[in-house]
Amino acid sequence: MAQTSPIRVGLIGCGGNGRGHLRRLCEMEGIALAGIADPSTKARELAREAVQDSDLPGFRKPSNLLAQTQPDAVVISTPHTLHLRHILDSLEAGCHVLCEKPLICSTSEAREVIAARDATGLLLGISYQRHTMSPYMYCRQLLADEEIGEITFVSCWQAQAWYYLTRGTWRVNPELSGGGQLNDSASHLLDAVLWMTGLQPEEVHAIVDKLDAEVDIVSAITAHCSNNALCNFSVIGNAPPGFGVFEEIVIWGSKAALAIQDNDVYRWNASGKRRKVAKREMPKGSNPDANFIAAIRGTEQLAAPAECGLPVIQLTEAIWESGESGQPAKVKH
Repeated sequence: MAQTSPIRVGLIGCGGNGRGHLRRLCEMEGIALAGIADPSTKARELAREAVQDSDLPGFRKPSNLLAQTQPDAVVISTPHTLHLRHILDSLEAGCHVLCEKPLICSTSEAREVIAARDATGLLLGISYQRHTMSPYMYCRQLLADEEIGEITFVSCWQAQAWYYLTRGTWRVNPELSGGGQLNDSASHLLDAVLWMTGLQPEEVHAIVDKLDAEVDIVSAITAHCSNNALCNFSVIGNAPPGFGVFEEIVIWGSKAALAIQDNDVYRWNASGKRRKVAKREMPKGSNPDANFIAAIRGTEQLAAPAECGLPVIQLTEAIWESGESGQPAKVKH
C-alpha cells in the first residue's frame, strides 16, 4: 500500500556519498530524517552539518538506529561487504531500502537479499543513477523499440584516477570492498549496458591487473552474449591523477547505431549519418533518492530494483574468475 504520510528515513553510512543522499532527501517535501548511523563520530558530525541539524539522532551501530528510531525507510552507503547484513537487518526491521552499488558482493548474496525482500513485501532498490538519467532512459527505450535493429556489438569504456584516489581507504581492502574498480564506479558501467540492452553475457574472457593493490584496478573484458552479440568493456582505474570519470558506450545494431558520450546521445542511421539527440527529445530524469521516495508513495516504479544487481554481480564474478585463471569463464546465471 502506498504511503502518503511523512516518510521517516534513516541513513546507514555517513561518508561523503551518504551525506550526498542526506542532502537530496532534505530537499524533498514530506521527508523527516529519523537518524544516522556510522561508527565514526566525525562522520556523524559532518552529516549533521550537511543538513544543519545538530539534534539529528546519531548512532554508532545501525541496529541501534533501526531499533530506537524505527524509520520507514533507510539509505545504505557503507563498505560493500557490509551491505548484506545491513540490508537484511533493515528489511527485518520493516524498512524499505535504497542501497548504494554494488548491491552485494556475490551471486548467492544477491539471491538472499531478493528472497528477503520478497518475504517482507518491502522495496529494495539500488542507487544506479543511470536508471534515472535522461540519456540512458532514452537509449533503453530506443533499444526496446528495436529502432537500431538487433544488437550486434557493444563497445564501452570508463576511465578514472581510482587507483590514486583510493589508496589507504577501505575501497582497496578486499575484506570491506569485496573487489576493486569493478565493484565501484565500473559497476555503473556494467549495469548501464546490461540494463539498456537486455543482453545476457554467457562467457567472458578478461585480463585483470591489480597493479600493486589487492583488488582489480584495470580490466580488459570481452563478453559473448546469448544472441551472439559481443561486448567489450574497458575499465581503466589508473587514469592519470586529477582525472574525473570519463565514460563512453557505443551500441551497434543491424539497422543503425547509437552512443552515449559524456551524457550526450548520438544516433547513426543505416547510411552512416550521425546526429546529436536534442535534450527535448529525451524523457525527464531525476535521481535514485527521488525515485525511491516516489516508489514508496506509489507514484513511480522503482527504477533500479534489486533484480538489477544480480546480472551485474554474475558478470563481475565471471570477470574475476577469468582474470585469475587466464581462461574464458562461464557466467553462472
